[in-house]
Amino acid sequence: MTEERMKILKMLEDKKINAEEASKLLEALESSEKKDETFSTKGRKTLRIKVFENDLTKPKVNINVPLPLVKFLGKIIPDIAKTKLNKHGVSFEQILEMVEKEQVGKLVEVQEGNERVEIYIE
Repeated sequence: MTEERMKILKMLEDKKINAEEASKLLEALESSEKKDETFSTKGRKTLRIKVFENDLTKPKVNINVPLPLVKFLGKIIPDIAKTKLNKHGVSFEQILEMVEKEQVGKLVEVQEGNERVEIYIE
């Protein structure tokens, strides 16, 4: 089982997503894997999200999402997460626009006290 599938199942187990959302993610992942078999992965970009707490040198959360899945994930991101980003002057819609353009580099960095979130494309 791939690492991505395990992450989806872990999110389901932790009740971060429901069964329907997990099913859609798994279908999107399968579709992405089929495309990867057909097309070369050379040049494939990934959205990376890192969350740091207390130790700002070692991420507590490290998520890597193939760009083709990002649009789908944008539909299931909880409103509270979008609200927190907006509180820091970050528009989730703007992030999706940058992803659409496959803009390589850091898209967002938000730090509050001893917590930091970084979102970038490699």
